[in-house]
Amino acid sequence: MSLKFKLWIVSQGLLLITACIIQFTFHREIQVGPILGTERRDYFDIISNVEPEIPKKFVESNMSNELFDARVDMSSDEVLERNLVAHRRAVRQEDGLRTALRGGIIVNILYFFIFHALYYYFRRVLKRERVVINS
Repeated sequence: MSLKFKLWIVSQGLLLITACIIQFTFHREIQVGPILGTERRDYFDIISNVEPEIPKKFVESNMSNELFDARVDMSSDEVLERNLVAHRRAVRQEDGLRTALRGGIIVNILYFFIFHALYYYFRRVLKRERVVINS
């Protein structure tokens, strides 16, 4: 196994572990769902942006979405009136979770190119200085 491959595996593993810890922590902090009276949604439902299930009591009563859905645009006063503060926070946290996942993917892609460029650069510099690297 080459030195380059070993370095890549160790560093990539650390990046992935860090990304998983961030995702797990963000998901654990979500306390409720985006709809009034709902529980925290499953991680993969949040990441896949699956529509949350609306409780039957709201569907049967033909209530307006603005009264129970925290995803609808509303002012801070309306959020307080409708008792949707925690659910509104959950909507922001779910968006943050999806953004963190996209950011982690982008960082890993950038890291791939930066790692190979730096490895090539350091190998060239060390070769010029007559230091031998077995790879």
